[in-house]
Parts: sequence; structure tokens; C-alpha cells
Amino acid sequence: MSTGRFKICIVGLGWWGKVMVDRLYDSTVVEIAALVDPYPDAEIMQKADSLNIDILPDLDTAILSRDIHGVILCTPNLLHLSQVEFLASHGKHVYCEKPLCLTKKDAERMVSACSSAGVLLGVGHERRYEPAWSKLRELVTNGDLGTIMYAEGHFSHDKLAGLSLDNWRADPEVAPAAGMTGMGVHLTDLMLWMFGPVDLVFAGVSHRKLEYATGDVVSASLHHANGVKSQITALLKTPHYQRVTVWGDEAWAEVVDSSHPDTPGTSRLKISRSGGTITEEEHQWMDTVSANVESFALSALGKQSYLFTDSEKIGNVALLEAIKTSSTLGKPVNPRDLSSTG
Repeated sequence: MSTGRFKICIVGLGWWGKVMVDRLYDSTVVEIAALVDPYPDAEIMQKADSLNIDILPDLDTAILSRDIHGVILCTPNLLHLSQVEFLASHGKHVYCEKPLCLTKKDAERMVSACSSAGVLLGVGHERRYEPAWSKLRELVTNGDLGTIMYAEGHFSHDKLAGLSLDNWRADPEVAPAAGMTGMGVHLTDLMLWMFGPVDLVFAGVSHRKLEYATGDVVSASLHHANGVKSQITALLKTPHYQRVTVWGDEAWAEVVDSSHPDTPGTSRLKISRSGGTITEEEHQWMDTVSANVESFALSALGKQSYLFTDSEKIGNVALLEAIKTSSTLGKPVNPRDLSSTG
């Protein structure tokens, strides 16, 4: 009997795929119709058995054997383009974990494939759904801080510090520029969301503690087309630390976040205004992973507008590519100068 929910299958059952299963199995909006992984481990096999969900070996089998509306991709970054194009050609909505891909050209192909097929392309930037981040953007866009002078974002942790050196997340061909694909792309997404397109990037990567070929420190200066300058930093080997600060000529606002999407914690928003008035508010952790997926599902069904525009999806991948290129060449890069399908 149909539940009336948006039927999905989750592809890729590593760390994050397991988080997705845990968050979504009892959702009132989406229904997990199947899981896909050619080599599932004992943990997820036991979990799937307890939830009475089949694990299938590949996407072809899932498409042919299950009546699904959409697919969640939790697979290595280099697989995203081919998987999105395959699913779009079969009329399936696609929610792709971040980053969508690694080059601007591939992002344009993914957006084009989904647009041509009339399906929605979702992206796993769940941080937009955090109350403190949403409030910070509201302060910026409403002019409450005055003219924006500068902004900084920092997102670091050591959740990936124990990877083996042959893990795909430590490979610069799959996960370039240290913590960019794991953490930094959330910060660049936020900066794009608050301040718009970027026309110049100057970035650097260093190796401090971990032996990953991709590095363990990345920092980038972003020059936005509207004149705002912002800075983002991500470290792969330090206790969890997350802060975003925006300075305006009338006030500054700062979010200090003790939470991670898979680790509950509070967020504190502090606003300091001219004249010395300071206000602080605390925001409790919420399940932003489910919020993003459920928003994607409702948007695919035409019941609401999705929070991400196609230009933002492409723009953030272009920033990732520009940061990789700039850190490799040691000079500034304009994301608009990167290779394009156009």
C-alpha cells in the first residue's frame, strides 16, 4: 500500500550514507524504498535488515526494480556527474551530496541534464537550514548590519583525521584542497548565499600534521562582485570549531556553532551595534540533514520552492575549482575564467 511519501533510494552506504539512513527511515515526507551499495559492510546490513529495507548492488537494479521518485547520492565525488546524468535520463529527481562535482564544466552539465529532463537537482548543503545561519543571512540581506565591510568563516574538525592514506577523501584527485570538499564548500555556499557571485579567489593549502596528499589546511580570500571581501578557512586536524562573523558599518554579527549535522549542540548568535548595544541569542540543534532532504522532496513535488538556485549550485563548484587552481598555481583565479560548457 502506498504511503503517499516521496520514495527514495540512498546510494553509497559509507559514513554519511549511514547518517542519511538513520535520519530518514522514520520521515513523514520521504520513504526509503531501497539502499544501493555493491560492498555493504556488516553494520549497514544489520541496520537494513532491522528496518526491512533491501540493499541492491547497483543503480540499474534500483531503477528497474523499485518505483522511486528520487535518489540520494552519497558516493565519491568523481562519480556524481555520470550518476546524475544517468538518473536524469530516467526521469528521477537527484539529491547529490556536496560537492556536486569538482569542476564548473561538470556542474553545468549536471544542471543542464536535470533541467532538460524536468527533474530537480538537490545538493547536500544542509547548513543553510540552521536557524543561526538563516538569521545571520537575514541580518545581512535586510540591511540590519549596514554596509557590509568584511566577513570570515571557519569550519574545522577532526572527524576525518583517522582515515587511511588510501581513502578517497584523502586523495587530491577526488577531494582536492584539504578540507574544502568536506567542510569548506559549506562556507563558500554560505558566502555566495549572503553576498552573491565571486570574481576573484586567492587560496592556499598546506600540510601541517596529517600525511594526506590533499593537505590538511586550506584558506581562501574571496572577492565578491558587489565589492564585499570574505575569507574562509578549514582544518582537518583540530577539535571542532565553527564560527562565521560579518562586519557591517553599523553592527557586526557572529555565529559560534558547537554543533555538526551529525553531532547535536547549540549555536550562539551575538550582535554588537554602534553605541555599545550587544544582544545574544542561543539556537538549539535541529536535524538540518532531514530538513534539506525533505525540502528537496517537497520542491520536487511542486509543493514549495527549493532554497538553492541553479546559478548558486554551479557557482559554488566554480569556487571549489578556483580554490584548487589558485592553491596549485599560487596566484589569484577568476571563477568566470574557468572552462565552461558554454
